[in-house]
Amino acid sequence: MYEYRGLQDVFFLMLYGAATFFALLACLYLLFRSGNAFAANVRSSRVLHRWTAAFMASVFASHLWWILLGRHFFAGDNQVRNIIAIALDHLTFVPLMMCVLIRMLQDRRRPLWPIIPLFAPVAVLAAVCVFTHGDIFEPVIEYYMAIVAAVFLIYYVRAVRQYGKWLLDNYADLEQKELWQSLLLLAFVLFVHIAYSTNEGSIFMEYLAQVNTLVIIAFMLWRVETLQELVVEDEETEEKLTNGKYEDKI
Repeated sequence: MYEYRGLQDVFFLMLYGAATFFALLACLYLLFRSGNAFAANVRSSRVLHRWTAAFMASVFASHLWWILLGRHFFAGDNQVRNIIAIALDHLTFVPLMMCVLIRMLQDRRRPLWPIIPLFAPVAVLAAVCVFTHGDIFEPVIEYYMAIVAAVFLIYYVRAVRQYGKWLLDNYADLEQKELWQSLLLLAFVLFVHIAYSTNEGSIFMEYLAQVNTLVIIAFMLWRVETLQELVVEDEETEEKLTNGKYEDKI
C-alpha cells in the first residue's frame, strides 16, 4: 500500500478488511482457545501460541496503521507517511515472524535477543529521515532487509538441520518428523512477503500482498496447532514416567 492505490478500490478494501479480521480472529483464538480445532489429540506449546498470537496482533495492527496513515495522518507528506508505516512493519511484523520460526524448533531454547540489534538500524534510520525529511530511507531499508533475510535464512537452514538430527535421535517413531519441509516453506513465504512489501508496486502487488497475508495466517495457525510439543525429559521426570505417574508425551 505504499502508493495507496487500493484505497480507491472497493474490492481491494474488502480483501484488506478480510485479512485484518482474520488476523485479529487468529490472535484471539490462539490466546483464548479451549481446545484444538485442527488436531484434538495434539498438545501444542502454549509459549509458541503466545508468540504466534503476538505475530497475528502485529498483522492486525499493521493493517490498521496503513489505513490510518493513508486516510487521516500525514496526508500531505507521502514521504514521512511511508517511512513511519514501513518502519513500524519492520519493527513488529518481521521480527515477530522470525521469533515464531525460531520457537518452532524445540531441540533447544535458542536466544531471541540478537533480533533486537538486527532491527535497531531500522528505527534509527527512520527517526533520522523523519526529522530531516531525508529520501534515503526506502532504498537503504530495501537493501538492508535483503541482507537481513539472507542472513536469517542461512541461520535458519542450519538450525533446522540441527533440529532434524535431534528428532531422529530422540523421536525416531514420531510421525511426520521431516518437519523442516513445512518450516522452510514458511520461511520462504516470509521472505517473499518482505520482497514485495518493500516494493512500491502496482495495485496487483497490493492484492498479492493481502493474499499472501491470508496464506501466512492460515499456514501459521495450522502449523502451530498441529505441532506436537516435544521435550527431552530430565532424570526425575523420566522416573515419574516409568512409575506411571505421567502419560506419554508423544
